Order: sequence, then structure tokens, then C-alpha cells
Amino acid sequence: MPKVVKEPLATIYERLRKRKKLIIATAAIAVALLAFGISLKDLILLPALFFAAAFSQYYRKEIRIPPSFELVSITTVVVGMTHGPLAGAVFGGVAGLAAEILSGAMDAFSLSYIPGRIIMGAIAGFFPAASALQLGMILVLVYNAIAQSLYLLQGDPEAKIKTAAFVFFNVGINFILFSLLGEFLVGLLR
Repeated sequence: MPKVVKEPLATIYERLRKRKKLIIATAAIAVALLAFGISLKDLILLPALFFAAAFSQYYRKEIRIPPSFELVSITTVVVGMTHGPLAGAVFGGVAGLAAEILSGAMDAFSLSYIPGRIIMGAIAGFFPAASALQLGMILVLVYNAIAQSLYLLQGDPEAKIKTAAFVFFNVGINFILFSLLGEFLVGLLR
């Protein structure tokens, strides 16, 4: 075997060997979830959506701009619509928390962001037959009303201007995301 192929394979094998217990535990959890009726499709797609949501705000750690782009909204709404209010609430809360931690943006305002995501996911679960675009946009507005409330309560005019800009761009970006991906993701998860 050529050295160019052999060395990377050896490195991968060594890393996997060091994490043997974790791999076995993950496989056991996957088998248990399958035994309890979780579909293989969900076992693959839900973690993929979670990681996309959680890492979608990582750029905030490197670039200090208003975080208008995020995938937490669309993934939370889609999971709620396809798996019910509890799954939507848990997904939204955990993905929102993970996004805050990974972006290094955990602060006092996270106290309004995370409950906003939980509410968003729970409400989506009560409307499984709704249009992903219409429901998604309503819930993005609900989320922003909850999440941005602490900024608006400040007397600082600059904070209010930043909040208005954030909401404007966040709603616009989510409109594009829900228009292009909403129904596709709902169909994929059903």
C-alpha cells in the first residue's frame, strides 16, 4: 500500500482505537434507540440537523457582527412539526444552548434566547400540517419578540437600533431559508 494512503489510514485507525469505549457506547445507544422505535432515518438526520444548528452561529466567535444568520430556527421548527411539541422544545432548547456555547456568546441575554427556542419548538409541534414557510415565519417573529425583549427594555437607543437591524436581517434570512428548505426538510423528516 502506498505511503500516501497508509499513513492517513493508520492515523484514523489509531484515533478510533483510542476511542473504542465511546464508539461501543454510541453503537449501544443507537441499537437501544432503534429497539424503542426510533427510526434509522431519525437517528441519522436529527443529529445532523442538531450539529448544523449548533455550529451555524460559530462564526460569531471569530467575527463580531450581529448574528442574524442561524439555522436554529428552521431546524427547531421542522423538528417540532415532524416530531411533536416535546421533541421540538427539547431540540430548540438544547440546540440554542449549544449554539450559544459554541459561539462563545453565553451571557445574560441567553436567558431570553433559550426559552424563546423552547417555545418556538413546542408551538411548531401543534401544527404538523401547516406550511413550513408560514409557520416558520410566525415563529421567527414570536422568537424575536421573546429573545429581543431584554434589549428593548434597555433605555439605550443604540441597543434598540441594533435590535431592529438584527430582527430585520434575521427575519429576511429565515424567510429565504424557510422558502428554500422548509418543506424539503419537513418531507425528509416525515
